[in-house]
Amino acid sequence: MYRDVIGNLLAWYEEGHNGILYVKGAYGVGKTWTVKDFAKAYYNDLKSVDCYKNTAFKNIITRKIDKDNDEDDVSIETKISDVDFILEQHFGTNDFSDCLLIFDEIQNIPDAAEFFLEYSKAHPDYKLCLISSSMNVTEFEYTHMDIFNIIRMRPMTFEEFMIANQASDLLSLIENDKNKKLKKDDEEKVKSLLRDYMLTGGMQGVVKAFLKNHDYSVIKPEQQKLLDEYEKRIRKSYTYALSQRAVRIWSSIPTQLTHDNKKFMYRFVNENARAREYYNSTQCLLDLGFARKLPRVKECILPLEEHIDDKSFELFMIDHGLLRTALKLDVNEEITLLDIFTEANGAVAEQYLFQELSHKVGFLYYWISGATARVPFVYESEDAPVPVDIRFTENKKAQNIKSFREKNKNTEFSLKVSLEQVGLTDKVLNVPAYGIHCL
Repeated sequence: MYRDVIGNLLAWYEEGHNGILYVKGAYGVGKTWTVKDFAKAYYNDLKSVDCYKNTAFKNIITRKIDKDNDEDDVSIETKISDVDFILEQHFGTNDFSDCLLIFDEIQNIPDAAEFFLEYSKAHPDYKLCLISSSMNVTEFEYTHMDIFNIIRMRPMTFEEFMIANQASDLLSLIENDKNKKLKKDDEEKVKSLLRDYMLTGGMQGVVKAFLKNHDYSVIKPEQQKLLDEYEKRIRKSYTYALSQRAVRIWSSIPTQLTHDNKKFMYRFVNENARAREYYNSTQCLLDLGFARKLPRVKECILPLEEHIDDKSFELFMIDHGLLRTALKLDVNEEITLLDIFTEANGAVAEQYLFQELSHKVGFLYYWISGATARVPFVYESEDAPVPVDIRFTENKKAQNIKSFREKNKNTEFSLKVSLEQVGLTDKVLNVPAYGIHCL
Protein backbone atom coordinates (compact mmCIF):
# COMPACT_ATOMS: atom_id res chain seq x y z
CA MET A 1 0.00 0.00 0.00
CA TYR A 2 1.69 3.19 -1.20
CA ARG A 3 2.37 5.99 1.31
CA ASP A 4 3.94 9.22 0.19
CA VAL A 5 6.38 9.28 3.15
CA ILE A 6 8.25 6.54 1.28
CA GLY A 7 9.90 9.46 -0.53
CA ASN A 8 11.26 10.75 2.79
CA LEU A 9 12.52 7.30 3.73
CA LEU A 10 14.19 6.93 0.36
CA ALA A 11 15.88 10.33 0.71
CA TRP A 12 17.37 9.20 4.04
CA TYR A 13 18.59 6.00 2.38
CA GLU A 14 20.13 7.80 -0.60
CA GLU A 15 21.87 10.32 1.66
CA GLY A 16 23.83 7.46 3.21
CA HIS A 17 21.69 6.85 6.31
CA ASN A 18 22.50 10.26 7.70
CA GLY A 19 21.60 10.04 11.40
CA ILE A 20 18.86 7.93 12.96
CA LEU A 21 15.58 7.48 11.09
CA TYR A 22 12.76 8.38 13.48
CA VAL A 23 9.14 7.81 12.39
CA LYS A 24 6.40 9.32 14.56
CA GLY A 25 2.64 9.06 14.30
CA ALA A 26 -0.47 7.96 16.16
CA TYR A 27 -1.16 4.28 16.67
CA GLY A 28 -2.77 2.76 13.58
CA VAL A 29 -1.64 5.19 10.87
CA GLY A 30 0.61 2.58 9.21
CA LYS A 31 4.09 3.45 10.48
CA THR A 32 5.38 -0.09 11.03
CA TRP A 33 3.96 -1.45 7.79
CA THR A 34 5.44 1.45 5.79
CA VAL A 35 8.92 1.16 7.30
CA LYS A 36 8.99 -2.63 6.83
CA ASP A 37 7.77 -2.32 3.24
CA PHE A 38 10.54 0.19 2.59
CA ALA A 39 13.14 -2.03 4.27
CA LYS A 40 12.15 -5.07 2.23
CA ALA A 41 12.71 -3.10 -0.96
CA TYR A 42 16.09 -1.56 -0.09
CA TYR A 43 17.83 -3.83 2.43
CA ASN A 44 19.05 -7.40 2.45
CA ASP A 45 17.24 -7.94 5.73
CA LEU A 46 15.34 -6.18 8.50
CA LYS A 47 15.19 -6.87 12.22
CA SER A 48 12.37 -5.40 14.27
CA VAL A 49 11.58 -5.48 17.98
CA ASP A 50 8.31 -4.26 19.52
CA CYS A 51 9.28 -2.42 22.70
CA TYR A 52 5.60 -2.10 23.71
CA LYS A 53 5.25 -5.87 23.97
CA ASN A 54 8.87 -6.75 24.79
CA THR A 55 9.42 -4.79 27.99
CA ALA A 56 13.00 -6.03 28.42
CA PHE A 57 14.31 -3.14 26.32
CA LYS A 58 12.43 -0.55 28.38
CA ASN A 59 13.66 -2.13 31.61
CA ILE A 60 17.27 -1.97 30.42
CA ILE A 61 17.16 1.57 29.05
CA THR A 62 15.36 3.06 32.06
CA ARG A 63 17.29 1.11 34.70
CA LYS A 64 18.71 3.51 37.24
CA ILE A 65 20.19 2.38 40.54
CA ASP A 66 21.65 -0.99 41.44
CA LYS A 67 19.86 -1.65 44.73
CA ASP A 68 22.42 -4.26 45.82
CA ASN A 69 25.06 -1.60 46.30
CA ASP A 70 25.39 2.11 46.63
CA GLU A 71 26.48 2.87 43.08
CA ASP A 72 25.22 5.64 40.84
CA ASP A 73 23.18 5.06 37.68
CA VAL A 74 24.03 2.04 35.57
CA SER A 75 26.56 3.12 32.96
CA ILE A 76 25.52 3.70 29.37
CA GLU A 77 28.11 1.11 28.30
CA THR A 78 26.37 -1.51 30.44
CA LYS A 79 22.97 -0.63 29.00
CA ILE A 80 24.30 -0.88 25.44
CA SER A 81 25.89 -4.24 26.20
CA ASP A 82 22.66 -5.53 27.72
CA VAL A 83 20.61 -4.41 24.71
CA ASP A 84 23.09 -6.18 22.44
CA PHE A 85 22.71 -9.32 24.53
CA ILE A 86 18.89 -9.25 24.30
CA LEU A 87 19.07 -8.68 20.53
CA GLU A 88 21.42 -11.64 20.11
CA GLN A 89 19.10 -13.84 22.15
CA HIS A 90 16.09 -12.65 20.14
CA PHE A 91 17.55 -12.95 16.64
CA GLY A 92 20.36 -15.48 17.07
CA THR A 93 23.01 -13.12 15.73
CA ASN A 94 25.11 -10.23 16.98
CA ASP A 95 25.78 -8.67 13.59
CA PHE A 96 23.18 -6.17 12.37
CA SER A 97 25.38 -4.17 10.01
CA ASP A 98 23.71 -5.48 6.84
CA CYS A 99 20.08 -4.80 7.76
CA LEU A 100 17.70 -2.10 8.95
CA LEU A 101 17.41 -2.46 12.74
CA ILE A 102 14.01 -1.24 13.90
CA PHE A 103 13.04 -0.39 17.46
CA ASP A 104 9.25 -0.08 17.33
CA GLU A 105 6.79 1.42 19.84
CA ILE A 106 9.38 3.29 21.91
CA GLN A 107 7.02 6.09 23.02
CA ASN A 108 6.76 4.82 26.61
CA ILE A 109 10.52 4.57 27.15
CA PRO A 110 11.74 7.69 28.99
CA ASP A 111 14.90 9.19 27.52
CA ALA A 112 14.79 6.78 24.57
CA ALA A 113 16.33 9.31 22.20
CA GLU A 114 19.26 9.92 24.55
CA PHE A 115 19.96 6.20 24.78
CA PHE A 116 19.75 5.50 21.05
CA LEU A 117 22.04 8.40 20.27
CA GLU A 118 24.70 6.71 22.40
CA TYR A 119 23.79 3.32 20.92
CA SER A 120 24.36 4.65 17.41
CA LYS A 121 27.78 5.95 18.44
CA ALA A 122 28.68 2.50 19.78
CA HIS A 123 27.52 0.90 16.50
CA PRO A 124 28.30 3.38 13.71
CA ASP A 125 27.79 0.66 11.07
CA TYR A 126 24.17 -0.01 12.14
CA LYS A 127 21.26 1.50 10.23
CA LEU A 128 18.83 2.42 13.01
CA CYS A 129 15.14 3.22 12.75
CA LEU A 130 13.00 4.26 15.71
CA ILE A 131 9.20 4.16 15.55
CA SER A 132 7.07 5.98 18.11
CA SER A 133 3.28 6.01 18.44
CA SER A 134 3.44 9.65 19.42
CA MET A 135 3.67 13.01 17.69
CA ASN A 136 5.53 14.66 20.54
CA VAL A 137 9.07 15.91 19.92
CA THR A 138 11.11 16.11 23.12
CA GLU A 139 13.50 18.95 23.83
CA PHE A 140 16.43 16.56 23.38
CA GLU A 141 15.17 15.48 19.97
CA TYR A 142 14.53 19.08 18.94
CA THR A 143 18.07 20.11 19.86
CA HIS A 144 19.56 17.12 18.00
CA MET A 145 17.82 17.45 14.64
CA ASP A 146 21.16 16.79 12.97
CA ILE A 147 21.05 13.28 14.46
CA PHE A 148 17.36 12.40 14.30
CA ASN A 149 15.73 12.39 10.88
CA ILE A 150 12.16 12.82 12.13
CA ILE A 151 9.32 11.88 9.80
CA ARG A 152 5.70 12.33 10.90
CA MET A 153 2.91 10.14 9.58
CA ARG A 154 -0.82 10.85 9.49
CA PRO A 155 -3.72 8.73 8.18
CA MET A 156 -3.89 7.99 4.47
CA THR A 157 -4.93 10.87 2.23
CA PHE A 158 -7.53 10.53 -0.51
CA GLU A 159 -4.71 10.53 -3.04
CA GLU A 160 -3.11 7.54 -1.30
CA PHE A 161 -6.52 5.85 -1.06
CA MET A 162 -6.99 6.19 -4.81
CA ILE A 163 -3.58 4.60 -5.43
CA ALA A 164 -4.51 1.75 -3.07
CA ASN A 165 -7.65 1.27 -5.18
CA GLN A 166 -5.52 1.03 -8.34
CA ALA A 167 -7.06 4.25 -9.63
CA SER A 168 -3.85 5.94 -10.71
CA ASP A 169 -5.34 6.61 -14.14
CA LEU A 170 -8.11 8.70 -12.58
CA LEU A 171 -5.59 10.39 -10.33
CA SER A 172 -3.56 11.37 -13.38
CA LEU A 173 -6.64 12.90 -15.01
CA ILE A 174 -7.22 15.07 -11.93
CA GLU A 175 -3.58 16.11 -11.60
CA ASN A 176 -2.76 16.66 -15.27
CA ASP A 177 -5.88 18.67 -16.03
CA LYS A 178 -6.16 20.86 -12.93
CA ASN A 179 -7.99 23.55 -14.86
CA LYS A 180 -10.05 21.19 -16.96
CA LYS A 181 -13.32 19.53 -16.04
CA LEU A 182 -13.50 15.73 -15.89
CA LYS A 183 -15.76 13.78 -18.19
CA LYS A 184 -19.01 12.79 -16.51
CA ASP A 185 -18.14 9.09 -16.28
CA ASP A 186 -14.72 9.81 -14.80
CA GLU A 187 -16.19 12.28 -12.33
CA GLU A 188 -18.69 9.68 -11.10
CA LYS A 189 -15.91 7.11 -10.64
CA VAL A 190 -13.85 9.56 -8.60
CA LYS A 191 -16.84 10.54 -6.47
CA SER A 192 -17.58 6.87 -5.83
CA LEU A 193 -14.04 6.38 -4.57
CA LEU A 194 -14.33 9.50 -2.41
CA ARG A 195 -17.55 8.18 -0.91
CA ASP A 196 -15.78 4.94 0.04
CA TYR A 197 -12.91 6.93 1.52
CA MET A 198 -15.29 9.06 3.55
CA LEU A 199 -16.66 5.83 5.05
CA THR A 200 -13.37 4.02 5.66
CA GLY A 201 -11.30 7.01 6.68
CA GLY A 202 -7.54 6.85 6.31
CA MET A 203 -6.45 4.48 9.06
CA GLN A 204 -4.41 1.93 7.17
CA GLY A 205 -5.74 -1.20 8.88
CA VAL A 206 -9.34 -0.16 8.19
CA VAL A 207 -8.59 0.58 4.53
CA LYS A 208 -6.77 -2.73 4.14
CA ALA A 209 -9.68 -4.67 5.68
CA PHE A 210 -12.20 -2.94 3.39
CA LEU A 211 -10.20 -3.39 0.19
CA LYS A 212 -9.86 -7.13 0.73
CA ASN A 213 -13.44 -7.73 -0.46
CA HIS A 214 -14.91 -4.20 -0.60
CA ASP A 215 -17.07 -5.28 2.31
CA TYR A 216 -18.73 -2.32 4.04
CA SER A 217 -19.64 -4.40 7.08
CA VAL A 218 -16.00 -4.59 8.23
CA ILE A 219 -15.51 -0.84 8.44
CA LYS A 220 -17.19 0.08 11.74
CA PRO A 221 -15.86 -2.92 13.74
CA GLU A 222 -12.31 -2.10 12.63
CA GLN A 223 -12.76 1.56 13.48
CA GLN A 224 -14.27 0.72 16.86
CA LYS A 225 -11.26 -1.46 17.67
CA LEU A 226 -9.04 1.56 17.12
CA LEU A 227 -11.23 3.82 19.26
CA ASP A 228 -11.15 1.25 22.06
CA GLU A 229 -7.37 0.89 21.75
CA TYR A 230 -6.96 4.67 21.86
CA GLU A 231 -8.78 4.88 25.17
CA LYS A 232 -6.64 2.05 26.57
CA ARG A 233 -3.47 3.82 25.49
CA ILE A 234 -4.57 7.11 27.02
CA ARG A 235 -5.11 5.37 30.35
CA LYS A 236 -1.84 3.44 30.13
CA SER A 237 0.33 6.38 29.10
CA TYR A 238 -0.49 8.86 31.86
CA THR A 239 -1.33 9.15 35.54
CA TYR A 240 -4.87 8.36 36.68
CA ALA A 241 -5.97 11.99 37.12
CA LEU A 242 -4.40 13.13 33.84
CA SER A 243 -5.79 10.20 31.84
CA GLN A 244 -9.29 10.58 33.30
CA ARG A 245 -9.46 14.17 32.08
CA ALA A 246 -7.93 13.21 28.73
CA VAL A 247 -10.57 10.52 28.18
CA ARG A 248 -13.33 13.02 28.98
CA ILE A 249 -11.91 15.48 26.47
CA TRP A 250 -11.50 12.71 23.86
CA SER A 251 -15.12 11.65 24.32
CA SER A 252 -16.30 15.26 23.99
CA ILE A 253 -14.59 16.08 20.68
CA PRO A 254 -17.10 14.39 18.30
CA THR A 255 -20.14 16.13 19.77
CA GLN A 256 -18.45 19.54 19.93
CA LEU A 257 -17.57 19.28 16.23
CA THR A 258 -21.30 19.07 15.44
CA HIS A 259 -22.00 22.48 17.00
CA ASP A 260 -22.41 25.61 14.89
CA ASN A 261 -19.75 27.21 17.04
CA LYS A 262 -17.00 24.61 16.90
CA LYS A 263 -14.71 26.37 19.36
CA PHE A 264 -13.70 23.74 21.90
CA MET A 265 -15.23 24.50 25.27
CA TYR A 266 -14.22 22.73 28.48
CA ARG A 267 -17.64 23.34 30.00
CA PHE A 268 -19.01 20.74 27.58
CA VAL A 269 -16.48 18.27 29.00
CA ASN A 270 -17.47 19.01 32.56
CA GLU A 271 -19.71 21.87 33.63
CA ASN A 272 -17.22 22.76 36.36
CA ALA A 273 -14.12 22.35 34.19
CA ARG A 274 -11.51 25.08 33.97
CA ALA A 275 -9.02 25.46 31.13
CA ARG A 276 -6.04 25.49 33.50
CA GLU A 277 -7.15 22.11 34.91
CA TYR A 278 -7.56 20.49 31.51
CA TYR A 279 -4.71 22.04 29.54
CA ASN A 280 -2.22 19.23 30.22
CA SER A 281 -4.79 16.56 29.44
CA THR A 282 -5.52 18.21 26.09
CA GLN A 283 -1.79 18.19 25.39
CA CYS A 284 -1.73 14.44 26.10
CA LEU A 285 -4.15 13.83 23.22
CA LEU A 286 -2.11 16.08 20.93
CA ASP A 287 1.13 14.30 21.89
CA LEU A 288 -0.38 10.88 21.19
CA GLY A 289 -1.63 12.17 17.84
CA PHE A 290 -5.23 11.24 18.60
CA ALA A 291 -6.42 14.85 18.38
CA ARG A 292 -5.30 17.92 16.43
CA LYS A 293 -5.70 21.58 17.27
CA LEU A 294 -6.95 24.30 14.92
CA PRO A 295 -6.14 27.73 16.45
CA ARG A 296 -8.12 30.88 15.89
CA VAL A 297 -6.27 33.75 14.23
CA LYS A 298 -7.29 37.20 15.47
CA GLU A 299 -5.86 39.16 12.55
CA CYS A 300 -4.98 37.85 9.12
CA ILE A 301 -1.61 39.54 8.84
CA LEU A 302 1.39 37.47 7.80
CA PRO A 303 2.87 35.57 9.47
CA LEU A 304 -0.42 34.25 10.83
CA GLU A 305 1.22 32.38 13.70
CA GLU A 306 2.01 35.73 15.33
CA HIS A 307 -1.69 36.57 15.58
CA ILE A 308 -3.08 33.46 17.26
CA ASP A 309 -5.69 33.73 19.99
CA ASP A 310 -4.24 31.30 22.55
CA LYS A 311 -7.57 30.90 24.31
CA SER A 312 -9.63 29.95 21.26
CA PHE A 313 -9.19 26.75 19.27
CA GLU A 314 -11.06 23.86 17.74
CA LEU A 315 -10.15 20.23 18.40
CA PHE A 316 -10.39 17.71 15.58
CA MET A 317 -9.97 13.97 15.75
CA ILE A 318 -7.18 12.22 13.89
CA ASP A 319 -9.43 10.75 11.20
CA HIS A 320 -12.84 11.40 9.66
CA GLY A 321 -13.67 7.68 9.57
CA LEU A 322 -13.08 7.37 13.31
CA LEU A 323 -15.18 10.50 13.81
CA ARG A 324 -18.12 8.92 11.97
CA THR A 325 -17.95 5.82 14.14
CA ALA A 326 -17.60 7.89 17.31
CA LEU A 327 -20.77 9.75 16.24
CA LYS A 328 -22.47 6.37 15.59
CA LEU A 329 -23.23 7.25 11.96
CA ASP A 330 -24.31 4.52 9.54
CA VAL A 331 -22.06 2.76 7.06
CA ASN A 332 -23.84 1.21 4.09
CA GLU A 333 -23.80 1.05 0.31
CA GLU A 334 -26.85 3.32 -0.05
CA ILE A 335 -25.46 6.40 1.63
CA THR A 336 -24.47 9.12 -0.82
CA LEU A 337 -21.45 11.40 -0.86
CA LEU A 338 -23.72 14.42 -0.29
CA ASP A 339 -25.30 12.64 2.69
CA ILE A 340 -21.87 12.21 4.25
CA PHE A 341 -20.76 15.79 3.63
CA THR A 342 -23.92 17.23 5.20
CA GLU A 343 -24.40 14.82 8.11
CA ALA A 344 -23.72 15.82 11.71
CA ASN A 345 -24.01 19.52 10.83
CA GLY A 346 -21.06 19.22 8.45
CA ALA A 347 -18.67 17.86 11.11
CA VAL A 348 -17.37 14.98 8.99
CA ALA A 349 -16.85 17.26 5.99
CA GLU A 350 -14.80 19.74 8.04
CA GLN A 351 -12.76 16.93 9.58
CA TYR A 352 -11.96 15.59 6.09
CA LEU A 353 -11.03 19.03 4.75
CA PHE A 354 -8.86 19.74 7.78
CA GLN A 355 -6.88 16.56 7.07
CA GLU A 356 -6.55 17.14 3.34
CA LEU A 357 -5.73 20.85 3.54
CA SER A 358 -3.19 20.50 6.35
CA HIS A 359 -1.44 17.73 4.43
CA LYS A 360 -1.17 19.95 1.37
CA VAL A 361 -0.63 23.50 2.66
CA GLY A 362 0.65 22.95 6.20
CA PHE A 363 -0.54 25.12 9.10
CA LEU A 364 -4.22 26.01 9.22
CA TYR A 365 -6.22 28.49 11.28
CA TYR A 366 -9.83 29.59 11.55
CA TRP A 367 -11.24 33.12 11.59
CA ILE A 368 -14.37 34.63 13.08
CA SER A 369 -15.77 38.13 13.18
CA GLY A 370 -17.96 38.55 16.21
CA ALA A 371 -20.95 36.25 15.90
CA THR A 372 -21.71 37.11 12.29
CA ALA A 373 -19.04 35.45 10.16
CA ARG A 374 -16.88 32.33 10.36
CA VAL A 375 -14.26 31.11 7.89
CA PRO A 376 -13.49 27.47 8.77
CA PHE A 377 -9.92 27.46 7.41
CA VAL A 378 -7.30 30.08 6.59
CA TYR A 379 -3.77 29.42 5.41
CA GLU A 380 -0.79 31.41 4.16
CA SER A 381 0.14 31.81 0.53
CA GLU A 382 3.42 33.47 -0.36
CA ASP A 383 2.19 36.99 0.30
CA ALA A 384 -1.41 36.87 1.55
CA PRO A 385 -3.84 34.85 3.68
CA VAL A 386 -6.18 32.49 1.81
CA PRO A 387 -9.67 31.89 3.25
CA VAL A 388 -11.42 28.59 2.55
CA ASP A 389 -15.20 28.32 2.29
CA ILE A 390 -17.20 25.07 2.30
CA ARG A 391 -20.23 24.77 0.01
CA PHE A 392 -21.76 21.31 -0.14
CA THR A 393 -25.26 22.77 0.23
CA GLU A 394 -26.77 26.23 -0.17
CA ASN A 395 -24.96 28.25 2.46
CA LYS A 396 -27.15 30.52 4.58
CA LYS A 397 -24.00 32.30 5.70
CA ALA A 398 -22.64 32.87 2.22
CA GLN A 399 -21.33 36.29 3.29
CA ASN A 400 -18.48 34.79 5.33
CA ILE A 401 -15.85 35.25 2.63
CA LYS A 402 -17.20 38.69 1.79
CA SER A 403 -16.82 39.72 5.44
CA PHE A 404 -13.31 38.30 5.48
CA ARG A 405 -12.32 40.26 2.38
CA GLU A 406 -13.76 43.49 3.79
CA LYS A 407 -11.64 43.16 6.92
CA ASN A 408 -8.56 41.75 5.16
CA LYS A 409 -7.90 43.86 2.05
CA ASN A 410 -4.64 42.01 1.34
CA THR A 411 -6.50 38.85 0.39
CA GLU A 412 -6.00 38.18 -3.32
CA PHE A 413 -8.21 35.15 -3.82
CA SER A 414 -10.22 32.59 -1.86
CA LEU A 415 -11.04 28.92 -2.14
CA LYS A 416 -14.45 27.30 -2.22
CA VAL A 417 -14.59 23.53 -1.70
CA SER A 418 -17.69 21.84 -3.11
CA LEU A 419 -18.83 18.85 -5.14
CA GLU A 420 -18.73 20.94 -8.30
CA GLN A 421 -15.86 20.70 -10.77
CA VAL A 422 -12.94 23.10 -10.84
CA GLY A 423 -13.66 26.69 -11.84
CA LEU A 424 -12.60 30.30 -11.21
CA THR A 425 -15.15 33.09 -10.71
CA ASP A 426 -14.44 36.58 -9.33
CA LYS A 427 -11.19 35.51 -7.68
CA VAL A 428 -12.90 32.54 -6.04
CA LEU A 429 -11.33 29.24 -7.02
CA ASN A 430 -13.77 26.36 -6.73
CA VAL A 431 -11.91 23.18 -5.83
CA PRO A 432 -13.77 19.86 -5.99
CA ALA A 433 -13.57 17.91 -2.74
CA TYR A 434 -11.60 15.18 -4.53
CA GLY A 435 -8.95 17.57 -5.85
CA ILE A 436 -7.52 19.30 -2.77
CA HIS A 437 -4.20 17.50 -3.22
CA CYS A 438 -3.74 19.44 -6.48
CA LEU A 439 -3.57 22.85 -4.79
